[in-house]
Amino acid sequence: MKLTRDQKTLQDITGLIEYAFKKKTPIIDDPLFLSRYAHADAYGVYQEQELTNLVMANHFESQIFQEKVKMAGVGYVASYPEYRGKGGISSIMPEMLLDLYQQGVAVSQLAPFSEDFYRQFGYESTSWQKTYQLSNQAFNYLTSEKQGRIKRGTWQQMKAFIQVIYQQVLSQNQVGTVVREDWWWDRLDAYYPHRFYAVAFDETGEAKGYMIYRMEGQTFVVDEFIYLNQFALQKLLTFLKSHVSSFEDFLYHAPVHEMIEKVFREQNNITITLRPYMMSRIIDIQQLLSHIPLVEKEMIIEVTQDKECPWNVGSWSVSQDHCQRVEQVGDIQASIQVFSELLLGELTLAEGIFLGKVITTKEIKTEVFSKGRKSFYDYF
Repeated sequence: MKLTRDQKTLQDITGLIEYAFKKKTPIIDDPLFLSRYAHADAYGVYQEQELTNLVMANHFESQIFQEKVKMAGVGYVASYPEYRGKGGISSIMPEMLLDLYQQGVAVSQLAPFSEDFYRQFGYESTSWQKTYQLSNQAFNYLTSEKQGRIKRGTWQQMKAFIQVIYQQVLSQNQVGTVVREDWWWDRLDAYYPHRFYAVAFDETGEAKGYMIYRMEGQTFVVDEFIYLNQFALQKLLTFLKSHVSSFEDFLYHAPVHEMIEKVFREQNNITITLRPYMMSRIIDIQQLLSHIPLVEKEMIIEVTQDKECPWNVGSWSVSQDHCQRVEQVGDIQASIQVFSELLLGELTLAEGIFLGKVITTKEIKTEVFSKGRKSFYDYF
């Protein structure tokens, strides 16, 4: 059930979270937790007057090409040990999805503890993390950028520049990237209190990129690396290079489309790994399809299966900026999980057909859906 907002319920929620996530100190008065709680709906199961299972959904907006849609970031999925595996969370998820749909939420994202577990509720892996490990020797093969300058500062000093840059990135064919509100930016700064902020300015004084980073022993850890042009990419890497005498290794967890390795003349000292990061779930296919640019003039999309969100099942006539239900066989047929991969993830239509995930009822010679980039550094 959807939990009420009162002091007793807050005590029950924080008690369960503290136990399930092994919190060392109480969080009922923690500003970091309360900021997230204030922008979330909580759903739970009570048994014998005790809150035994919990799911929280934070409210965000997500960039879908040139439009913004409501997005729910699911987190704090928690159960007391004696109630795990007994269907508590499974009973919460359909109710939560229905409530989010009624609130106009188009998509949901979460960081899974088990992909198989969340796949049964319509989620699918859509976001991957590309991890770079660079030895300090790698920077011997980086040409330094001498133009422009780097300015370091605190979050309060640099936030105006960083937020403008981030907003500009959102206009660059992003799909699924979080539209960060001030409360979320400030929470990220408070949650990671030992981070540093650096902004790259070009010769005209324009801010063209930023880096958020930490210094942990002999490892320089990059948390965010955003650049608007080749100059900012080169300048920020030159800033990293200036630290080679102080650090042995450099670590960067990047979006899957990152390409910093291409700037180095030699790549032998760079190790790149790829792993799943976040799962997505389409809650309202009609709303989402209205914002996805279509390569074809018109297409019939058919959702063949969606147990938790049955309103998505059926055929939809899709054209530029328009989507409506029709009683026709779909040109492209797939489950809601597969459409989550196609519309919000990296899966191409050709790959979906090859893997047997997608059925087409007519010859399709090109990719139907435009592919955007997901600059995803957020974690719920």
